[in-house]
Amino acid sequence: MQTIIDNLADLVSVIASLTVLGSALIWIYKVLVINPDNRMAQKINDQNNKALKETVEPLTEQIKLLNITLDLTKQQSDEVKKEVVNHDSRLDNHETRITVLENRKDY
Repeated sequence: MQTIIDNLADLVSVIASLTVLGSALIWIYKVLVINPDNRMAQKINDQNNKALKETVEPLTEQIKLLNITLDLTKQQSDEVKKEVVNHDSRLDNHETRITVLENRKDY
């Protein structure tokens, strides 16, 4: 019975040692592999974000300018349409007057 307990104690000791060794290996792996990889990935991500931002900002500004230009063009178009309607009505009035004058001349 004592032998079984001694063997069990040795087995528990080996398991505890393997657990400590495994934990140490995992910690070393994290420090030497995962953390540098994460830092490199973050650096690459930051560079990509910076490049994307540098590309998108001028485009955004140009889109804003185009929207402003479009609004101004719409306003000018509306004003021109109003002027055309006004001129059309004046032309219609002149045509009516000319017709009346021609009819009077015929009499």
